[in-house]
Amino acid sequence: MNGHADNIKDIILWKIFSLVVFALFFVLLVGCSKISENNAEQMIIKEYSNHLGETTILSTVEKDNEYFIEWENKNDKSNGTSKVSTNGELTIVEMEIE
Repeated sequence: MNGHADNIKDIILWKIFSLVVFALFFVLLVGCSKISENNAEQMIIKEYSNHLGETTILSTVEKDNEYFIEWENKNDKSNGTSKVSTNGELTIVEMEIE
């Protein structure tokens, strides 16, 4: 009877260990996920390009794990600075249309 109880304890300990390892892996994966500079720039190009012309990236600065991207679309006479967060959220910081 004691052997059966030891097997149950081993199974429970193995499940707890597996859960802890999975949780640590998940935290590392989520905590380390970050959008690349190239992906952030491609998001800006896609967002501000249109049938009048394609957007050009003028500069990209990484600050506080976010990308501040200065861009322009010469054909539709618009330009600005937008912020792309680590989760891919795009925010207009400033924008000008002539």
